[in-house]
Amino acid sequence: MPEFEFKAVDGKGKFVNGVSSAQDQASLSRILQDQGLFLMETVELGGEQAPAQASAFMTRLRGYLPKPKVSVKDVSFFTSQLSIMIRSALPILESLQILGEQTPNPTFQALVEDVSKHVSEGMPLSAAFARHPETFDQIYISLLAAGEAAGSMEVMLDRLSAYLDFKVRLEQKIRSALVYPVIVMLVAGSVIGFLVTFVLPTFADVFVQLNIDLPWPTRVLLTSGAFVRQWWWALLLAAGAAAGGARAWAKHPGNAMRVDRLLLRLPLIGELTRNIVLTRVLRTLGSLLESGVSILNSLELTKNAADNAVFRELLDKVSVDVKGGKVLSASLARGGELIPRVVLGMVATGERTGALPEIISRVAGFYEAETDSAVKNIFAAMEPLFIVVLGLMVGGIAISVLLPMFDMAQGIK
Repeated sequence: MPEFEFKAVDGKGKFVNGVSSAQDQASLSRILQDQGLFLMETVELGGEQAPAQASAFMTRLRGYLPKPKVSVKDVSFFTSQLSIMIRSALPILESLQILGEQTPNPTFQALVEDVSKHVSEGMPLSAAFARHPETFDQIYISLLAAGEAAGSMEVMLDRLSAYLDFKVRLEQKIRSALVYPVIVMLVAGSVIGFLVTFVLPTFADVFVQLNIDLPWPTRVLLTSGAFVRQWWWALLLAAGAAAGGARAWAKHPGNAMRVDRLLLRLPLIGELTRNIVLTRVLRTLGSLLESGVSILNSLELTKNAADNAVFRELLDKVSVDVKGGKVLSASLARGGELIPRVVLGMVATGERTGALPEIISRVAGFYEAETDSAVKNIFAAMEPLFIVVLGLMVGGIAISVLLPMFDMAQGIK
């Protein structure tokens, strides 16, 4: 009988690794289900090695190919529809088949069809979704597994749908905070580039024909324009290489910590960054605790969802403290300015009253509203700043054009 190395998750969302003998993967899944575990991944160690090796080779080969992504919005809509269908007493398999046919995204459609196929073969829903970690993260799988263990799949899907809606709203807030300055800088750069590259040289030809000595600001702009016209392709390549190098540098763990710490300390931007990360942490932690996932597993999953090296480091320390018997509010106090005192007070209240998950989710809603205010404050501060900077740049170009004209007028006198 072949042996399988497997990764499974229990009813509390805790991941379990092990090795077991079974006739095939479907049998292994049933064996683990009898033990209260839900199969997520498996690799055959015994029996027919050639198919396993071929499968492993194909898995590695797919790892080198670019994987098309499915948006969080697609997953959120799918989860919401699945929840409605299951609440309407429609079987899970039939619901998956209907949603797979109705999904407009072909990549997501193939994914849902694969999930439906494995569910029809007896695989638990959470394990079938876990086959696609690029689309369904560990938080999604853990909540599904908890719902399967508790027999409350429709309730868990509702919570998942609410959590994913939050992620969509948060992404939209982040994009709205970035779109305005990017558009302003692109428009300003395009206008200034057009003036320096095409408009100013026309005036320069007139000045040269009139034998007017050009002042140094005009000469600098003309030289810059000529350089851009001749080497624009090299500048684009250099900019792309610099952006790629900066991105690779920022991904290094030590550098990521420096970048995230700097972002948290910047005026205005630091407040927005903290609110965004804090909202993500609190919402994720609250959703997991409400779903019955243990606090240690919840902290581990929340750490991965934080998307900020500084908060990940803090949550690592909090996990160690909680594992040693310390209460969550006292552990979070180690974060200093990262965790506002009002959050610590609310968490302590939740611990005393036994309503910690609900209170954490309520605080997350408060900071989501705070994020909206922070975005508006940044826009209010940036608009006059951009106007002043753009005015100075355009004014500098105008002065560079007018200075030779003043010299010409004085020569005529």
